[in-house]
Amino acid sequence: MPDKIKMVAGPNNYDFTSLYFEEADEMIIGIDSGLEYLVDADISIDIAIGDFDSLDPQLKEEVFRLSDQTITLPSEKSMTDLAFAFDYVHSHNDYEHIEVFGGIGGRVDHFVANMNLLKRYECSFRDDRHHITVLKKGTHEIDNFHRYVSFFALEDCYGLSLKGFRYPLNDYYLNTSDSLCVSNEGSGTVSFEKGRLMVIMSNDR
Repeated sequence: MPDKIKMVAGPNNYDFTSLYFEEADEMIIGIDSGLEYLVDADISIDIAIGDFDSLDPQLKEEVFRLSDQTITLPSEKSMTDLAFAFDYVHSHNDYEHIEVFGGIGGRVDHFVANMNLLKRYECSFRDDRHHITVLKKGTHEIDNFHRYVSFFALEDCYGLSLKGFRYPLNDYYLNTSDSLCVSNEGSGTVSFEKGRLMVIMSNDR
């Protein structure tokens, strides 16, 4: 089982080289336009997934050279390339966590679709201005390396406490329509008794 699965996706609006570092036993999956980052960095690709229509012929040739496996999808399909990649990995591999580079920004409908993946899988998303992950009930230490940190309930969160952050909170009921915990700052401890909590660390552009 790979220690970590890393997916590199579009939109190509972030600095991939500032985010990626090689780790032992990682699996690298390139998703359509995100494959350009991997080719530019000459990183071996375990699986390349996409319709590849947006890639110029030379880039496509390099993708096939660097990839152990390629999965060509039809241009018209009922899910995004990234959603297909998640389903494929989930059905073919044991894994603990999927880290996605990209998948943030660009078309709003694609971004919402990607956020839905957070509800279904153990995963996180990052680009050079954001890091998005989901916490289960319990106590968690948050090392916020961005300016802001926000908390949103994916499932109603009971007994939510925030300690060490600029704006602390104690034993609060955060439901899925409550935006009280947006734009906090600093690092600290998060704890809650029930629910699922999305954490978004972000910087201004």
